Amino acid sequence: MMTAPLKFIRLRPDANGVSRFESLSINVIRKDFAPPAPSFSVSELTPASQCGFLSVPAGWIGDTHPSPIRMWVFFLSGEMEFQASDGEKRKCVPGTALLLEDTTGEGHKSRVIGDCDAVLAVVRL
Repeated sequence: MMTAPLKFIRLRPDANGVSRFESLSINVIRKDFAPPAPSFSVSELTPASQCGFLSVPAGWIGDTHPSPIRMWVFFLSGEMEFQASDGEKRKCVPGTALLLEDTTGEGHKSRVIGDCDAVLAVVRL
């Protein structure tokens, strides 16, 4: 049984190398994932090669740069702002997931906002 897709954002370059935010929907289906626990909604599993954590200090600013790797970024604490090279900005708070795919082209700007360090979990795809 199909349930409503999960909604996320991605940042990727267009044909001219300009990074843009896009909506990303990931389909999930209800299934037995961890029997005998009750079933719940699960997406297709995607191969990943590495995972780790980042602690980005309060006040950190990253001028325009491409993402060093294609990765999911999960925001655990603190807040960051990302600006695509087309000028659009998005604020990422705890609970946000962002798929960074702008490994080529102009890239994006990023900065920690607020007085707290930002702690992120990253998964390399």
